[in-house]
Amino acid sequence: MREGLMESPTQQRINQLLLTIVPIVEPLQQVGWSWRIVGGAVRDILLDRTVHDIDIEVVAPSLAALESVYRADAPQGAVGGDHPVIRVRSGAVSVDVSLARAGDVTEAAAFRDLTINAMAVLPDGSLIDPFDGVADMQHGVLRHIGTAFADDPLRVLRLMRFAGQYNFRVAPETLAHAQAVVDRITQIPIERVWHEWRLFALAPHPWAGLMVLYATGWLRHYPMLVALMGCAQDFIHHPEGDAWIHTLYVCEGAVARRGDLESEQVLILSLAAICHDLGKPTTSYVENGRIHCPTHAAAGVPFTIDFLRLLGAPEKYVAPVCALVREHMAANDGPASPRFVRRLAHRLAPATMDLWARLVAADSSGRPPLPYKEPGAPFMALAAALGTTQQPIAPLLNGNDVLALRIAAGPRVKELLRIAYDAQLDGVYETRADALQWMQTQLRDEWL
Repeated sequence: MREGLMESPTQQRINQLLLTIVPIVEPLQQVGWSWRIVGGAVRDILLDRTVHDIDIEVVAPSLAALESVYRADAPQGAVGGDHPVIRVRSGAVSVDVSLARAGDVTEAAAFRDLTINAMAVLPDGSLIDPFDGVADMQHGVLRHIGTAFADDPLRVLRLMRFAGQYNFRVAPETLAHAQAVVDRITQIPIERVWHEWRLFALAPHPWAGLMVLYATGWLRHYPMLVALMGCAQDFIHHPEGDAWIHTLYVCEGAVARRGDLESEQVLILSLAAICHDLGKPTTSYVENGRIHCPTHAAAGVPFTIDFLRLLGAPEKYVAPVCALVREHMAANDGPASPRFVRRLAHRLAPATMDLWARLVAADSSGRPPLPYKEPGAPFMALAAALGTTQQPIAPLLNGNDVLALRIAAGPRVKELLRIAYDAQLDGVYETRADALQWMQTQLRDEWL
């Protein structure tokens, strides 16, 4: 930097990023290989966003030679498929190091998918932008690089993801390429499909990503979402439009209610927001000029399961997402009471009352211009008092308690515990002493 000139905030962030990777690039400097930071880290630095992933590409003689440099830090060597990376950690910093596809930085950048991902930072801190990625970021545009974009259909799902992350629109010529490969989704390994959907579900602008699916024609691969389009809703409760429009609003409402949730909880809430009304198209009917769909919540569960399977979602997400979908109308079944809240928390598990209240609030917010309400508030107030905001109440009795009452081990023990827990949910007893007394009374009445 010349004396008397101040570094720009962007340059300061670039320099700070370079400082964090000094221990990782030092072996490269020692052997004299050129390297550059590429991909998402450069994009996020320029957008002044938190950098989560750092990618470095190295102009080395071979992948084997690159592996030898990091053998002590990454003994497993390169991992991945088409373009393997060596994952190296130094303190809190984790970096993916890969072999450059070409020695020339511009030639190597041409292999990337989008202009905003084709920029590079050199060791001296200078920015290389061969395809005008900075301009596209300034205009909020996702634009492909060359006809090679269509070689990998996964890039369409990446369009969805980046639109969701940055609220960018897709350039018309890029839409055309995406539409041309609409039938090639089966060529994408399901784990890569899930990777993109997972990152999208964590993104702050889900409506933008869903609209990319629509614009590219890829929405047809998710017929349960297509069915929401044109699914009319009762105008009194839903002046915003059909179930598809409502779902877009609810997804945005769920983002506003993420608060301090961890990423796994955000993921469950986001997927539930997408799926919450999948049962409407098959359950709606008109009566006396009004549209009704009283059973749509439960009816949406099978469609939710099918949708999650299309995404390749791990099994651990199916139960909590389905529980939220099934119970998202439960606030209409009130009034709030300790019994109702205890039973609702039990039905929601492994989802939670906390996630349920956020989804219900998002659902209420997705009906503009109707005023926003908090339908779950009275239920959550009781849940807080009962200690059921994050889990259902724990059973006060266990198998040993039943065996101590001279009941032989077997199915009968399990059945008695089920009956006892039902009584606890109903508020028949609230302490362990009362629970033991209740069980003794139940058995005595049976023996008489």
